Amino acid sequence: MPNLSDDVRAQYNGAFATIRGIAEVFPESKWLEPHADAYYIPGRIAYHLAAFIDRQLGGGSEDPDFASKLPYGNWMEATAETLPDKKAFLSYYDEVIKRAQSSLAALDDDGVTAPIEPERAHFGKSQIGVHLYNMRELAAHSGELNKMLSEHGIDDVWVFK
Repeated sequence: MPNLSDDVRAQYNGAFATIRGIAEVFPESKWLEPHADAYYIPGRIAYHLAAFIDRQLGGGSEDPDFASKLPYGNWMEATAETLPDKKAFLSYYDEVIKRAQSSLAALDDDGVTAPIEPERAHFGKSQIGVHLYNMRELAAHSGELNKMLSEHGIDDVWVFK
């Protein structure tokens, strides 16, 4: 019988590595510069991904004050002046990923297929719906960052495993 939870963990780990890889190769001089418009600051998109992972997988959704405790404030309101440089971001990102991987380590097949909580019914009928939504979110924003990389003449990053 397939081990669904191992597959879920493996896909998250690939997504996490892709995001880190993008941040590592992104030019420092472009990290906090708006790209196309004021919203698309690479550091903001990366910070959003980190905060999203922390909320969804690192326990943040269990803390009603999670958003107020984010180290660089609300990602939607972040500016080049309030966002972390790459080094600080990667340090924060690594902490987030440790929390997420700890949570994911406890995931088993029953947890993946368990019914979803009523307050999260918009994700689907089972917990796999939440994980699929999370993957879509991570992929969408990784794609945005990769597009920015390619526009700077840098190969995109996609970690297979």
